[in-house]
Amino acid sequence: MFHVSDLYLLSPQFSLVIVALIVLLVDLFVKRRILTVTVAFAGLSIPLGFAISQAFLVNTLVANHTLASNHAFFGMFVVDQYAIYFDIVFLIIGAVMIPASYSYVSKYVKADGEFYTLMLLALTGSMFLGSTAELISIYISLELATMPLYVLAGLLRTGERSAEAAVKYVLLGAMSSAILLYGFALLYGLTGTTDLIAIANSINAGVKDGNVLVLIAAVLILAGFGFKISAVPFHMWAPDIYEGSPTPSTAFFSVASKSAGFAGLIRVFVFGGLGQVNLTALTIIVSIVAVLTMTLGNLVAAVQSNVKRMMAYSSIAQAGYILVGFVASISGKNADGTAAVLFFLLVYVITNLGAFSGIIALANATGGEKIEDFRGLAKRAPLLSAGTALCLLSLAGIPPLAGFVSKVFIFTAAWGQGFAWLVVIALINTVVSLVYYGRIVKAMYFDAPLKEDHLTTPMGLSSSIALTTAALIVITFAAQVVLLLANPAANSLLAFLPGR
Repeated sequence: MFHVSDLYLLSPQFSLVIVALIVLLVDLFVKRRILTVTVAFAGLSIPLGFAISQAFLVNTLVANHTLASNHAFFGMFVVDQYAIYFDIVFLIIGAVMIPASYSYVSKYVKADGEFYTLMLLALTGSMFLGSTAELISIYISLELATMPLYVLAGLLRTGERSAEAAVKYVLLGAMSSAILLYGFALLYGLTGTTDLIAIANSINAGVKDGNVLVLIAAVLILAGFGFKISAVPFHMWAPDIYEGSPTPSTAFFSVASKSAGFAGLIRVFVFGGLGQVNLTALTIIVSIVAVLTMTLGNLVAAVQSNVKRMMAYSSIAQAGYILVGFVASISGKNADGTAAVLFFLLVYVITNLGAFSGIIALANATGGEKIEDFRGLAKRAPLLSAGTALCLLSLAGIPPLAGFVSKVFIFTAAWGQGFAWLVVIALINTVVSLVYYGRIVKAMYFDAPLKEDHLTTPMGLSSSIALTTAALIVITFAAQVVLLLANPAANSLLAFLPGR
């Protein structure tokens, strides 16, 4: 039944909605851009405070073995370490993206209130997705996380490519939602419930035995989430939409959509027990998708000249690496694979936002989006180049950076579950990725500059690059400490799973 305490359990999400509405009102009545962005950025401290207080509460519940009391709204949502971990990840995305996008939005988009409100609402849906424990609320949360992205893609009103990107995003997004909903409906028909814990119990009781329909439902759900994470063959939306959208929107898509997709995917397959259905067949399917995703992403990225399209295919390749960890997650009897995925996602969010901050700075200063526009950037903007290069090298997996450590965790978890062949293919793909990440670093440091002027980086972008670079360095030297935070989050998914 409903309790007033349920409101507290979902206070990070509710407070973020209120912040989004306040931002819209400030933009409507005050019309001062600096105030709008200040309210949006400062407002993130409210859900962050609630999330931190919930972390202490959940730790107390775990210690007292009273985890059932952290369920809210008739069991539709659960506030565990996993949910709080993703709350922090999504708030980090907002904290970096809001200052990083200010100068670009003011110059090209000129719809500050709408931009930041839509971003905050998308983050709200993503945070709900990390907490949800029921199929209908998963679908609603996913739509709340996705629909604002359609508008963000088309906010560059002076460009035809932006409108085209928005239309493509809407059409393909609707198709993926329909596939996901059909998978949910089939799973409900087979188990008689939409509650993930009840679904896990039903599967454990024998629904999975010889029932091909449950495997079909799992594949449909995997396909629906596959669009959100831009996995092959559901990746076709990413390159055109990344290129046509405003650059800050592209940066936001690259991390928010992927993180939200994996938050929901892991919750359904691990917490909901769906990953134990026809395990051999399911792991083969996911492994094939992982191989195709990272291979296509890396090979096509290597021949791109537009940096936003290159980052789109890079994002596809990164999804393939994460799927390697996801295979280990659903096939293992412990949480090592899931913990590795959570660590990888955090590192990916930080490094990708750092790389995109450099791209936004260049686009804001020159309007260029080609790799050749990065030529000699180290001489024109040395600090900007250093931060961007460090993040790109981390994405490539150069040791000892955090990106290398995150790949080690992913590959070790997969190797331990008997997927040595998959790890070998992932290692080969990692080598291929050095080609296109290295092209940008080479252009910045070894090619002659296009101009001899000095590029001035706006304060917001400088702050974002400094923040992501500092976080990258900290995680590089404190990887085990961060992994200790990911482990409880991964283990919390197994608390109610039968037989685990």
